[in-house]
Amino acid sequence: MAKAGVNTESPSLSFEHSVQSDSATSDRNRTFRIRHLRLFRASRVRVLGVGGELKSTVCSTRGRRAVLMGPVGDLKVPSVYRHFTRIVSSIMKNDNYRPDVIAHDLHPQYLSTILAKSIGLPCVGVQHHHAHAVSVMAEWGIDRRVVAICCDGVGYGTDGAAWGGEVLSCDTASFERRAHLEYFPLVGGNLAAVETWRPAAALACQAFGNNWRVDCAPIFARIPQLTLELFEQMRTRALNAPVTSSMGRLFDAVAFLLGICDRNTGLADAASALEAIAVDGRAEPYPYETRFERGAMIMSPAPMIRGIVRDIAAGHSAAEISARFHETVARMLSATALMSCDACGLTTVVLAGGCFANRKLRSRLTQRLEDRHLRVCASRQLLWGDETLALGQCIAGAAVSDRVQQCA
Repeated sequence: MAKAGVNTESPSLSFEHSVQSDSATSDRNRTFRIRHLRLFRASRVRVLGVGGELKSTVCSTRGRRAVLMGPVGDLKVPSVYRHFTRIVSSIMKNDNYRPDVIAHDLHPQYLSTILAKSIGLPCVGVQHHHAHAVSVMAEWGIDRRVVAICCDGVGYGTDGAAWGGEVLSCDTASFERRAHLEYFPLVGGNLAAVETWRPAAALACQAFGNNWRVDCAPIFARIPQLTLELFEQMRTRALNAPVTSSMGRLFDAVAFLLGICDRNTGLADAASALEAIAVDGRAEPYPYETRFERGAMIMSPAPMIRGIVRDIAAGHSAAEISARFHETVARMLSATALMSCDACGLTTVVLAGGCFANRKLRSRLTQRLEDRHLRVCASRQLLWGDETLALGQCIAGAAVSDRVQQCA
C-alpha cells in the first residue's frame, strides 16, 4: 500500500477542484460544494462517510481520491434530510462506485447514523473528535500517532457523555483519551447550547458549591428566580442534565458572566463576541486545576470561574477579563498537551474542532506549543466545524478496515 511522506512545511491534502452545486441548499451562509480531493495515502477499501447532524456532509473515498459534498445542513430539518438521503442514494446507485464500508458518528440518535446502519453494508463507528483530528491529519499528510487537542460544542463520547474539550493521542485508526475538561451538567439538554446562562450556572455551582446563587447573585439577577429554582431541581435530580466536557459551552458560560451574550441565535455567537472584545497583548492568566482521575487528566476551570466572578465584582472590564480567559485556556490546553506528548513520546500536536476558528485562542496556543519545540498542525484549507467530519470518518474507517484485513 503506497503512503505519502509527511510534509513538514505545508498541508498535503490536494484540492483537485471545487465546484458549487446549482441544485443544492445553503447552510447558514455556507454554500454547498463538491470538492474533489487527493489524499495522502491509498486504502484497499472504499468508504462512504455520512458525517454528523447539524452541519452534515457526505464523503466518498476510493484509493487516494475523495469527494466531499456539503455542507447539507441540519438533518433534523425535513427538507434537508431529504436532500441528504438523495445524495447518499445517488452514490449507492452509481454503477462505477460501490462502497465497501459505511463510516458514521458514534451518536446512536443521529439521523446520519441511523441511515448508515439501514443501508445493509458493514459499518464503522468513528468517534466525533477522532474524526476531527484525522481530517486535520489528512491535510498535513500525517500517517503516524499525534497528540490532538479537539475543542468544540459537542460530540458523542465513548462513555455516552457529550465530549468537547479533549486531548487525545491518536493515529488514523485509533485514539486514546488522555485528558478532558471537567464534566459539568447541561441542564435543559439542547437548550444549554442556546441559553448561555445554563452552562454559566452549572459552572458557577461547580466553582462555588451550594452557595453559588449567593456568591453570583448580581450576575444572575437577570434570570427569574423561579427559573433558577427549577434549574436547581433539575441539576440535583439529574433530570435532562447530561454531563459534558464541552469547551464551546465554557466559552458560552463566560460570555454570559460578562454580560455580552445571553443567547446563541446563530453558530457560536457567544464565543465570537467573547473573542471580539478581548484586548490585544499578553494577559495574566487565571488559576486552573489539573488532576489525574481514572487514568486521564482532568482540566478544571473552577478556579478560573471564581477569579472571573471576583474580577466582575471588582469592576474590571469585560475586555480585560476576556483576554485573561483566553490566556488561561491556552495555557491549560498547552500544559496538558505537553504532558501528553512527554508521556507518549510524541512531538506533533494537531488542533481540531470548531473552537479553533477563534484566532486568538489558536495563535496563543500554537505559540506556547511551538516555544516547546513541538510541531503544530491546524486546518488551513478546510473549515473548522463539523463540515470535515465525513472526511475524517472516511479516512479513519479505511484505516480500521485496512488494519483488520492485515490481521486476517
